[in-house]
Amino acid sequence: MRQRRIWFGLLAMTAAIAVLLGRLAWIQVIDTASFSRREVDLVANSVAQREQGIELDSGRGQFVDRNGKPITGETVRALVVFPVRQGEFDTAGAMRQIASILHADERAWTDFYKQAKAPAMWSEAATGLPVPLTASQAANIDKLGVPGVKTMDTVRRYPVDTAAKHAIGFIGQNPELVGTLYRKQLSRGSLSLTSRIGASGLEKTMESYLQGVGGTSVSLFTDGAGRPLPGLDVRLVRPGNPFYPLRIGTTLDLDIQGQVERILDKAGIASGAAVVLDAEQADVLAMASRPDFDPYRIAPGSDAWGNKALKAIPPGSIFKTVVAAAALEQGVVKPGEMFECNGSFGKYGFTCWLHGGHGHLTLEQAYAQSCNVVFAKVMQRLSGAQLQAAACQLGLDRLVGWSEETGQAGWSQFDAEERGQVFHARTPSEDEGIRIQTAIGQRDVLVSPLQAANLVVTLLHGGEVLSPRIVKDVRYATGGVARVFADRRLPAEGAQIAPRTANTLLKWMQEVVSEGTGQSLQRSKWRVAGKSGTAQTTVGGHAAVHQWFIGYGPVERPRYAVAVVAENEPENGANRAIAAFRDIMDVLAEQ
Repeated sequence: MRQRRIWFGLLAMTAAIAVLLGRLAWIQVIDTASFSRREVDLVANSVAQREQGIELDSGRGQFVDRNGKPITGETVRALVVFPVRQGEFDTAGAMRQIASILHADERAWTDFYKQAKAPAMWSEAATGLPVPLTASQAANIDKLGVPGVKTMDTVRRYPVDTAAKHAIGFIGQNPELVGTLYRKQLSRGSLSLTSRIGASGLEKTMESYLQGVGGTSVSLFTDGAGRPLPGLDVRLVRPGNPFYPLRIGTTLDLDIQGQVERILDKAGIASGAAVVLDAEQADVLAMASRPDFDPYRIAPGSDAWGNKALKAIPPGSIFKTVVAAAALEQGVVKPGEMFECNGSFGKYGFTCWLHGGHGHLTLEQAYAQSCNVVFAKVMQRLSGAQLQAAACQLGLDRLVGWSEETGQAGWSQFDAEERGQVFHARTPSEDEGIRIQTAIGQRDVLVSPLQAANLVVTLLHGGEVLSPRIVKDVRYATGGVARVFADRRLPAEGAQIAPRTANTLLKWMQEVVSEGTGQSLQRSKWRVAGKSGTAQTTVGGHAAVHQWFIGYGPVERPRYAVAVVAENEPENGANRAIAAFRDIMDVLAEQ
């Protein structure tokens, strides 16, 4: 009986052990990810306890220019420190050698190495960016074999000399937006609430194409004592999808873009913009904005990152192009008709910019000389509705940038493009005084540099309004095409202006340079044509002006349309816009 109880006891113990072993097998082999009510993943957490990593590349898509030159995504060699036990290794001498190789303060470097609690890159104090190493520096550091010190390639989103910053934009964290718009990406793990997404420019408008399928990281696996595990110490982890990240092919030309930016700085344009369009397709070859900004350090409250090429401001006398088009289309001015300008219109306190006036001249001559009085008299013969219609036909008071619903408020390649206006919604557009002020590009008139450059392209295409684009395609990492953005025309709002009218205005632009307000451009490397503008404004309660110049070149076979604006300049200061326009055209003449 006693033996039987012992026998049954042994059987029960054996069964309990079997159940326990089975449970352990289930936990360790079959269902490692969910073995308790708390659903703790044993394998993942055991690895996490001894794995420490750092991201080398976010996996976000990159931008290239029209020739395939990278705009973002600069690969640099960086120094990475992993917090591991140093053992018996004599680091004192190595610390001095590495500090010397880095041209760094020895104490700062030594403290960085010894106090590291997590993987970290040796970075610039001012920017937080990894310090780029030369091939020689990297080789000399690797030779030392210091525990936990490795050099490896990492990708900096924006190179130090990044061009087209305002057009490209910047990325930033926006957990609320990520949670609202990208739930699917959150659920599959390609995004987290702290992921950086596009905050402005193309980074924002092309966000859906730029999101990758995971980043590239490096991890160091150690045991409980902090020693690297043999054969598993440093592992590089990268996405297995060969099609990502995608590449955004822009229409920008990096060489032209860089030179345009330098020209704006040379001209002393502290606030303003320049746009260069390909005359054939209205592609944006360069889009520069000032003031400049650092995409890594966006100052709270600063709007320096805003793209002034897309902001609508008073255009001044470049708007006389629209008045002239309306007058020619409506036939309100007879061929060769003479007007008189004695310096004053006689109403509304309206005067000409030239003291004493221009005397007797035709509308053609008035355009070249930018005579305010003649255009005021011509505007008396036009209605506000006729002027509004002409502006729309020429691509003003509209969104012109490439969009899914071209001309509407749909998805656009251009972030925060402003449509501008001719008359404010509450302005009585048929009031004579208001019409006359509007005729010289003042009062309520607003035009963006992009619209102004595209106005010139419209004339070069006989009145057909094209839709400028800044992105031409999206490609997979393998080179295959994911999407093409074909060139487009804006849908007509009424009948477009006649080719005859467009050609007449192009000829008048030539006369602006040959005998009018743009005569200084006669020294350009090739023949150019255009129209000047000076819009009155105030800054801090003081009078100032926006200086404009728009035009095309070369005259014989137009290839480029350019718009330049220098904002908030002194009333009687040197014309920075014309100087910058000339230098930009000279650069283009060498292309």
